[in-house]
Amino acid sequence: MYGPPGKMNILSLAPLSILPASPLELIDTAHAAGFDAVGLRLHPAMPTDIDVMGNASLLRDIRQHLDATGLKVFDIGTFRVGPAADIGSMLPAMEFASAIGVKYLLCTSVLVSEHVASEESRTVEKFSELCEAGARLGIKPMLEFMIYRSVGTIEDALRMVKLVGHPNLGICVDALHLSRSGGNPDSLRGVDPSLLCYAHICDAPAALPPASQIPLEARFHRLLPGEGALPLFELLEALPPGIPLCLEVPNSQSAHLPMQQRADAIATSARKLLRAYEARRA
Repeated sequence: MYGPPGKMNILSLAPLSILPASPLELIDTAHAAGFDAVGLRLHPAMPTDIDVMGNASLLRDIRQHLDATGLKVFDIGTFRVGPAADIGSMLPAMEFASAIGVKYLLCTSVLVSEHVASEESRTVEKFSELCEAGARLGIKPMLEFMIYRSVGTIEDALRMVKLVGHPNLGICVDALHLSRSGGNPDSLRGVDPSLLCYAHICDAPAALPPASQIPLEARFHRLLPGEGALPLFELLEALPPGIPLCLEVPNSQSAHLPMQQRADAIATSARKLLRAYEARRA
């Protein structure tokens, strides 16, 4: 593990990086690639996702694979929070996550097309309810902003955190979403470091795709760290020292490769990035 002197960057493999993969495949592959942790989707968010919470034997197997590998589950996700969100339906996943030592829950807002400004107060209430439930279980919701969702920018995320007013809400900065929403590392200057508990790292071309293609880029066309033009060194400099990094690098062009090969390449690129960052700072 690498990071500023005296600090360590935990490296976690985000599930989107090697889909379609079952939770067990994800755990075993991440461990073999040398990751410290992994993210899990406990409720389906894409057609290829498994309904983990509906499978008691799978839940037992997840515990066994974690015990066997020593791998940690860093976060669970992704939970959509809007005015009609059913927080109660999220509790079983949160309770299971708490029982296996998970500390973070990744959440987003609704799509821009679904957003109704007059319902914002209900959304704030739902975030507050989620934060309160998470606090009881030792889990912190982390709001990830995306330009095609109602909380689309770092400024939007900070505004939502202020409106919710609950200490158990943080902000997940994704390198791609920061760029595609018009932000840059300087946008993080002055942000309370306690809000930035971890970050998503990947790379991408400097040129923005058409707005309609940004969701597809996020889900299927990210690049390995170092293969694109995002200002990753500057981003690391702007984030809190030693911040945990979740590698989220889905790429449809490599989807035909074995999961292990993809995970190994992601881990190698992340370590290379951190070594280069340290050399740059030395």
